[in-house]
Amino acid sequence: MKFLIQVIAIFLLSYILEMFLPWYSLALAAFAVGYLLKSRVNFLAGFIAIGALWFFQAWMIDSRGASDLAGKVALIFPVKEKIWLMTITTFLGALVGGFAALTGALLRKPLKRRVYY
Repeated sequence: MKFLIQVIAIFLLSYILEMFLPWYSLALAAFAVGYLLKSRVNFLAGFIAIGALWFFQAWMIDSRGASDLAGKVALIFPVKEKIWLMTITTFLGALVGGFAALTGALLRKPLKRRVYY
């Protein structure tokens, strides 16, 4: 349950921050949520949330456009179809989000248990 809350929080916070800030604001959002909502699979939560966000945004931009800009950009690179370009973009964003969430979780100090003898 904590994992699902973490994924949704990273997705929503990144979506809001990317409206006003540059692309790397998603790393700040994933870092903050990873720090606040530490779970066992922080990397996977950031990876899935940011990957889904970037794929959704790339798909929306491509579907709204009148021209086939993604297809033309894909021809410049070694990939020949726009779906591969969107997949590579999704993977790169997902890696950034995953490592940011993991970094936030690792910087949080665990609570020290006091042992009385």
